[in-house]
Amino acid sequence: MATTETSTKIKGFVTMFLSSSAMGGIGAFSRYIEAPGIFIALCRSLAGLIMMTLIFLFTQRFFKLKQLKMSPTIVWSGIFLGLLSGLYVVATQMTTLANAAFLIYTGPIYSTILASIFLKEPFTKVTAVSLTSVVIGCLLIIGIINYSSGGGFTIGLDLDPEYMTGNLIALGSGLAYGLYLFTSRYRQDVDSDVRSFTNFGFAVVTLLILVFATQPDLSEMTTRGWIVLVIAAFVTGAIAFYLLTVASKILLAGELATISYQETIMATILGIALFSESLTAMQALGGGLILFGGLFQIFASTRKKKPAGANAPEGMAGIH
Repeated sequence: MATTETSTKIKGFVTMFLSSSAMGGIGAFSRYIEAPGIFIALCRSLAGLIMMTLIFLFTQRFFKLKQLKMSPTIVWSGIFLGLLSGLYVVATQMTTLANAAFLIYTGPIYSTILASIFLKEPFTKVTAVSLTSVVIGCLLIIGIINYSSGGGFTIGLDLDPEYMTGNLIALGSGLAYGLYLFTSRYRQDVDSDVRSFTNFGFAVVTLLILVFATQPDLSEMTTRGWIVLVIAAFVTGAIAFYLLTVASKILLAGELATISYQETIMATILGIALFSESLTAMQALGGGLILFGGLFQIFASTRKKKPAGANAPEGMAGIH
């Protein structure tokens, strides 16, 4: 692989690592915010829209928006961004946290499969090993797979009928996550800043509809809660989703998937550091598997030459 291409890949992996790490902080931030999750989700995308508007304003680049040729995948990637965030926080209130986390993290798997079928992106043995490693690691960290000396290995996915609606909503958030990653691989001709602006714009519209439908109660919000909400919105929303948009222009869907699970490691680290949560041996093993899968994918992607045309999803012009 050429030096320039290698450095570009490394930039993509670093960007995705920073994005998933920033997104992993939303759980910690939300403990200090008295607002319902759907409102927090709206603020995350709204912060991104404000940030991108200011960037275009101060750099005088609004002409780029006027030059943009709108297409279905641009609209859908923004809608899916809003849905993955909004449906996930709704699901956490209607099912177990472990169920919600597991079901949304099926998203990167969907995107990898879809990209392999429709974009002809290679699904190599390396990607298979890396993705398997990070998925198992994720299940260990969030407690779906556990082990005890008395009961041995257990699967902790709770299928109680009372959680059926919440599980279906969480599954919907996973589908939205996968479709967001997938549709983001289209229209690589669009500037990252422009794509971020449209993503945040359509996400805000989508979440405004959900907020209007659910009518969240903000009566318990404190001054501290509003301050933390603003910080969380820009860190875990504006910055995190912007970096994700940048990374999606560089990395293949399978590469994006393997690094996205870093989010669970960051959430675990913050839980230990801020809330004195304990780290079990199984969680440590899970974190190790995620790190292994990510590093294995990075090493392979920066050492092996990709097949010709593997990075050209815009070729399917018919559904752009």
